[in-house]
Amino acid sequence: MKKSLIICSLCLMLFANEKETVPKDIALQEAKHAAHKLHTTLSSIVKAKFRHEGALAAATFCADESYTKIKELNEELGENISIKRVSLFNRNPKSSPQRDEIDILKAFDLLEESDAYMPNGIVQVADYNTYKVYFPAMMASKTCKVCHGNKSNLDPKIQTLFEEKYPSDKAFGFKSGQVRGAVIVTVKIKNEKNKLK
Repeated sequence: MKKSLIICSLCLMLFANEKETVPKDIALQEAKHAAHKLHTTLSSIVKAKFRHEGALAAATFCADESYTKIKELNEELGENISIKRVSLFNRNPKSSPQRDEIDILKAFDLLEESDAYMPNGIVQVADYNTYKVYFPAMMASKTCKVCHGNKSNLDPKIQTLFEEKYPSDKAFGFKSGQVRGAVIVTVKIKNEKNKLK
């Protein structure tokens, strides 16, 4: 009898230690993976273009091909995950936020203005079992400044490129470390009983 009680107690401890995740945690994991993949893909191409062909080539890729790469990644991620870039100060009209996304972007700006801690990500419940995960997009490198820095310091050829392609361009004037938008990953959870081992 005593042996049976010990075995039962051990089993209960094992089950208690198994970490059952809620859908929000699963969505966050999936979103981090997708956002990392997007960042790695785009930054590696931009840096290579910048290094081997110059700033104008890197800017041209961003203007002409970056959305094609995002579309390809979305196809690769499958029907339950989608990723996009948005900003209140967008360059491409495709980067305009939806109504429910504006408040989160404003919250990022408010945190920044208040010198408060900037979270790595925010999870928003979009619908039943559907979550939007927001990752702040920062001015993290000198390469970013080439296209998003002070307008008066932009290469005239790059400035002309963006003015011709995006007449309503607002994506400049950012400083190092400043939030200039967000990467949003939308995740639909099919099975709530997923577990992290």
